[in-house]
Amino acid sequence: MACTPRFAAVPTYGCFVRGYLLVVPRRHVLAFGQLDPGELAEAQILIDDLVARLKRVYGLPVLGFEYGLAAAGVRRIEHAHWHLVPSPADLAGWLDERLAGRRIGSLVDLPAAASYIAVRTSGAGLRLYDVGHTADATHEVHSRIRLRRALAALDPRVDDGAWDWAEQRHVELIRATVAELGAHAEPAAHPPAPTHTRQPRSSRRRS
Repeated sequence: MACTPRFAAVPTYGCFVRGYLLVVPRRHVLAFGQLDPGELAEAQILIDDLVARLKRVYGLPVLGFEYGLAAAGVRRIEHAHWHLVPSPADLAGWLDERLAGRRIGSLVDLPAAASYIAVRTSGAGLRLYDVGHTADATHEVHSRIRLRRALAALDPRVDDGAWDWAEQRHVELIRATVAELGAHAEPAAHPPAPTHTRQPRSSRRRS
């Protein structure tokens, strides 16, 4: 649906509403926080452009989120992916009742080493939630907080059982997403090829 030199936006299995996309880095990492600052700045531009496009096509607020699990062996898909969903659901409000959260300025502020949940609210703010600083703590949080399940429960259009992509692929909604967004395609405004030197990991903010 859109791409840059280092990212692609694609419809996804489990697309339980029209317009559901994943933004995926071409380089393999477990979480967006493991990307370099230049990559994160590029992702921010792509996500902002996609949010504006989704709003125009679907006339709804656009929710963005990532379960940034920095440890292997916790989830089924072990490659970073940022969800974009046209939905009125208040996922940040739901999480605020369950986890400690704080506002961050942009994707560049994501922690590089720790696991987290990040939510882009309909007002374009970003909230970051702590999911533990040990593998056991992260496993415990992930076992009780499933973001797609919560979103399905919060969005009145979605059946509660529709959240699990392994059971509900929603191929008809994927086709609709491709057709609807394809009809409103815009020329890609690719950032210039990167020329910066990768920053040492120690220079990134951590939490």
